[in-house]
Amino acid sequence: KSHTKANGKSHTKANGNGKSASAPREPIFPFELKRRVRKKFNKSGTLVMKGARSSWYRPGTLQELLNLKKDFGSSAKLVCGNTEVGIEMKFKHCDYQILISPMWIPELVSISFDAEARRVTFGACATLTNVTEFLNSYIKSVSPEQLNGSKKEQASAYETSGFGAIVNQLKWFAGHQIKNMATIAGNVVTGSPISDLNPLWMCCGAKFKVVGEEATKVREVKAEDFFLGYRKVDLKDKEILYQVDLPCTRMYEYVQEFKQAHRREDDISIVCAGMRVKFAHESGRWIVEDIAIAYGGVAAKTIMAPETQKKLIGMEW
Repeated sequence: KSHTKANGKSHTKANGNGKSASAPREPIFPFELKRRVRKKFNKSGTLVMKGARSSWYRPGTLQELLNLKKDFGSSAKLVCGNTEVGIEMKFKHCDYQILISPMWIPELVSISFDAEARRVTFGACATLTNVTEFLNSYIKSVSPEQLNGSKKEQASAYETSGFGAIVNQLKWFAGHQIKNMATIAGNVVTGSPISDLNPLWMCCGAKFKVVGEEATKVREVKAEDFFLGYRKVDLKDKEILYQVDLPCTRMYEYVQEFKQAHRREDDISIVCAGMRVKFAHESGRWIVEDIAIAYGGVAAKTIMAPETQKKLIGMEW
């Protein structure tokens, strides 16, 4: 009988009458592709594929990406999961001549927990599936003994309220296939006024890190200041969204998500919101010490409710 060993060579075994017999063989996964996956984060250098209508660039380092942005400026379109750009090209007939994929740049796809600063740092190109899995690992790993924050490498239970709100919102964000490909940057930089996540970034006090021509020069923008108008964000032609810092919630601080759509699953929001409140215990009463409320779907961009916030601070809950 014929079979294929791990080295990819075909072997034939004689049947009962001494003659060789061939049998259907199941093809193995090409080893060269496996090696490419293992080596992809250790190999720099920009891959370029040029076609009649457009050119595709896949940089291997952050500086290579920034150099491409410097060279092409606003004519370059970054493509992460293609869940937005693909629709624009197919149905809106957008013509992008320069397409750049940043998905092989390690710092753009990584997620980490900073035990000293008590925050999570997301690479801008982290997929929504990876975001969910990472935050869930902290939500589900806490125990009562950790409430005092004694284990720095873990997040205490009260610190994960914002994590839980994002995970809950992502549950109804889209189907699994979309979340496997869609990224934070794609959702944020699109600047949609009905983004399900942007109200949560804003109310949680997240900060967006932006880089331009040099990877070492990082500009920080508060999430609430990042959205300037309808699908307009605080990014210059040569800049990209680099990272998102999400702070842990404090003791007696809670975050809640909200989404109203025509259908519960696989539908865009009619209106969505993110709400965060921190309480103080004074004279047997719970007082609103700090509050942040952000809405999507009620204006040309995601907005805060500053006057309502001012009225509520100091009131009894």
